[in-house]
Amino acid sequence: MIRPSGIYSAMLTPWKNGVPDLAELRKIVDFQIEAGLTGLFPVSSVGESGLMSFEQKCALMETVIDQAAGRVPVWCGIPASTAQESIALGKFAKEKGAAGLVLMPPVFYRHSSEVIVATMKQIIESTTLPVCLYNIPFFADAITPAMVAELAQLPNVVGIKDSGGNAVEFMQMLSLCGEVNPQFNVLTGREEFLYPSLKAGGKGCMTATAGVLPEVMVKIYRLTMEGKDQQAHQLQMAALPVMMMLSSLPFPLGYKLGMEIRGFNMGETPFPQVDSVKEKANSIKNKLEKALQQLLNIAN
Repeated sequence: MIRPSGIYSAMLTPWKNGVPDLAELRKIVDFQIEAGLTGLFPVSSVGESGLMSFEQKCALMETVIDQAAGRVPVWCGIPASTAQESIALGKFAKEKGAAGLVLMPPVFYRHSSEVIVATMKQIIESTTLPVCLYNIPFFADAITPAMVAELAQLPNVVGIKDSGGNAVEFMQMLSLCGEVNPQFNVLTGREEFLYPSLKAGGKGCMTATAGVLPEVMVKIYRLTMEGKDQQAHQLQMAALPVMMMLSSLPFPLGYKLGMEIRGFNMGETPFPQVDSVKEKANSIKNKLEKALQQLLNIAN
């Protein structure tokens, strides 16, 4: 069973006239694959899946899988507030050829740990596809290391994208899950933590920056795997100021600005943007553009 490892992009979504721009999305797929990414993760949090209908989420999955055309594995997000919708999204993803599913806890409402685990088990057991858990406390209930270890015992649960940003809990996930499932892979969902996570035993990342700067994230990973720790650490540290700029705007606008600088028409999100946010984006655009180019030069 395939297990996530390496560098995956949490894909951003281009918009046009209030709906996902599938033609531009195809260009993004090609760019990210050609830049050396291990795989793609559409219908992500940074991809504004919370603003999409069921049909739009399905359209994203189908477009990315079709354009990838087997070149890299596509792990489809199945975020929803109910198990029933996540199950339906997972069924659609399997029919279209997804390599695996990325599953976060139910969104919107807060639940007890028992309800979260029971709901996630229901979804996991509805599919034969491999499932990568997704800890994203920013948008849903946190999955604690103990909860992850419980879910890791299910045969098709193969890893987790941990976006919690807590290094202690990342280490606890490595320890607890390694005891119950030695083949369980822990990936970071925080680009700032890629190099340290790899040295700790993590298996890669699923991040927005991997989509904006795939060349940089791939090189950090490759250098680390080759044992060139000083170079990997230096590149990670050189990337941090850019990563901080990308996260300085209301989520996910900084990452979308980065994609615009890389040459993609991301359009305007359906969520209204106030003048103060537009002004801040304009104020950092030139600085970000220069920083992106300098970082790419270092990576090359």
